[in-house]
Amino acid sequence: MMYHVFFDRRPARSRLSHALYNQLTTLPPNTEVNVHTANETYYNALFLRFEPQTNTVSLLVDRFYEDGGRPLTLNAAAITAIDLPASMRPAPSTNSDDEDE
Repeated sequence: MMYHVFFDRRPARSRLSHALYNQLTTLPPNTEVNVHTANETYYNALFLRFEPQTNTVSLLVDRFYEDGGRPLTLNAAAITAIDLPASMRPAPSTNSDDEDE
């Protein structure tokens, strides 16, 4: 199961959003993700690494095909959303106001 993380992207903007930068720098290597760009979606891609100096993201895509996958490098600014595994979803916060009296 995946959950969707949407990043607000404006067409003229080439810098990474703070949320996307934080997500990419904390995402563990070898995590299976769905990566969405304006033109394409890469399903079940294996996240390999993020290079902050060049804003590039390395993925292994099409890894379930006969050839065993192909490496892909994307400019991180092209990413519009990332679906992360449900196990990486932040824990829901508990609100003490909701407790029974």
